[in-house]
Amino acid sequence: MAELDPSKIMQVGLGYWGSKCLLSAVELGLFTELARQPMTGKEVEAKLELHPRATYDFLDALLAMGFLRRDGDGADAVYRNTDETQVFLDRKSDRYVGGMLEMSNARQFAYWNDLTEGLRTGKPQNEVKHTGKPLFETLYADSAQLESFMNAMTGISMGNFNA
Repeated sequence: MAELDPSKIMQVGLGYWGSKCLLSAVELGLFTELARQPMTGKEVEAKLELHPRATYDFLDALLAMGFLRRDGDGADAVYRNTDETQVFLDRKSDRYVGGMLEMSNARQFAYWNDLTEGLRTGKPQNEVKHTGKPLFETLYADSAQLESFMNAMTGISMGNFNA
């Protein structure tokens, strides 16, 4: 019998670590800034107003996941977008799909934390839970949420439009 391996279980169970790094990078506009010009970690810190404690861990996590490239090592290293992040995660790109990621981060991420409650109760775990109103009534009542939703739908549909 082959040796059992928990790596798939751990990868899926802790998958939100990588997901949240990507979602935060999109929220901060990292890929848009790097689309303008590659930057050192210190330049990224200044541009995005990051605390220096975690900047290099954050950037190197994105590097390890294949979302950034790095030229050099240490404080002089320069970070830049990959071809994919340059095209799909620069807010100024016609092919930007980050709107869905922005909405997911701002709105849906927290609701997924309530999945167990939803499975146990059968009750919605989105805006309906807090307002008692239908989802789209709630979205249309808040112009910022509606804009986020429309940007998400535009970005997720862009591949079909381009095809």
